[in-house]
Amino acid sequence: MYGRVARRSATLAAAAALLASGIAMADVVGADGDQVGPGVQTFVDLGSVAPGTTVYHDVDMVLTCSGLRHVDPGQVVNVWQAEVTEPALGGSISATSTTVGPVPAAWANDAGGSIGCSSPMQVASTEPSHVTIVAPTVPGLDYELSVIYGRTLSPAGVSDGSSTTGITTVTFRLDVEETEVVDSTPPTLAGMPVDSELVSTDPNGTTLDYTMPIATDDRDPAPTVACDPEPGAHILLGVTTVTCTATDASGNAASAAFEVIVHLGSVEWGDPVGDAAGLTVTLGRAVPLKARAWLDGVPLAGPATFEVWSCTTRAAGPVMTAAATWQADAGRWMAVLDTSGLGVGCNGVALVAGGMALGSFALDVVDPPAAGSTRSRGSSH
Repeated sequence: MYGRVARRSATLAAAAALLASGIAMADVVGADGDQVGPGVQTFVDLGSVAPGTTVYHDVDMVLTCSGLRHVDPGQVVNVWQAEVTEPALGGSISATSTTVGPVPAAWANDAGGSIGCSSPMQVASTEPSHVTIVAPTVPGLDYELSVIYGRTLSPAGVSDGSSTTGITTVTFRLDVEETEVVDSTPPTLAGMPVDSELVSTDPNGTTLDYTMPIATDDRDPAPTVACDPEPGAHILLGVTTVTCTATDASGNAASAAFEVIVHLGSVEWGDPVGDAAGLTVTLGRAVPLKARAWLDGVPLAGPATFEVWSCTTRAAGPVMTAAATWQADAGRWMAVLDTSGLGVGCNGVALVAGGMALGSFALDVVDPPAAGSTRSRGSSH
């Protein structure tokens, strides 16, 4: 056992000797460290704790009528921390003050001289002494920490010095053992995609496309992230919930989700596009654009634009935008696209309404024919 004993006064040592001999000269104030078991237990085994653990324990104070000299009826016993015993290798113990009483009128009254207790009598504190124990940080077995309480009586009586006897003390034993630190903190997901709406011209759905989120963890430098459905998966029309889960090496997991709504879009292109998949035009030609559109089978009207993308740099955004004029009598949008602002090559032309491309066709822009040659117009792609 590791420990050091704080110095006690000669008076306390003498009282301890009397208790050891079995002679109780006066009332006894006991520190009951076990509030469950019967009687007054001044020793508590706390078992195993981790290094540096703080333990809180309540100790009741019990005044027992004993011997021949007594606390006077109506008096209160004040109890406070006087001394402590702490291990040399660290750790600490402290206790709060408390009171016992007032002592009832039926208590043995020794005002006329020494008198024994007519019957077993006890008074307990209404508020326990709150003990705070900090375990040593050095692992070891059978550390012991004690509190020795001082006592005074109030109001003052004639024979207060001989009214109580013995030492009011409580001792705690604990074993300090290394414990495995359990990782219970899940990773944190960042960069989750937001809810979005897509338009597919295919009644069977479309391909899911999004950027995977990332995960960080306080212990695992590389937690895994998995999403279901994953990018590149085929999803149907309607609402699809995508759930992403980050998992660390200890098995802790955190999940988040977003929704993708896929609408069915369809566009009916008027001449010169018509039913063709694409259109080939000479650079500089003005192309009339006429279109009707439906979203999930419902005819659309209102503001819209025709946007043109280069097939090779589509991710950079549209290279040209033409405002669409709504012709209510014809139930369609109309615009004239001047191809002189485009480069030679493959382009895509889409009808965009409400931020969604409802349908598109391929526009192939070619150089004007050389002098003296002819070029026939036709659809391609």
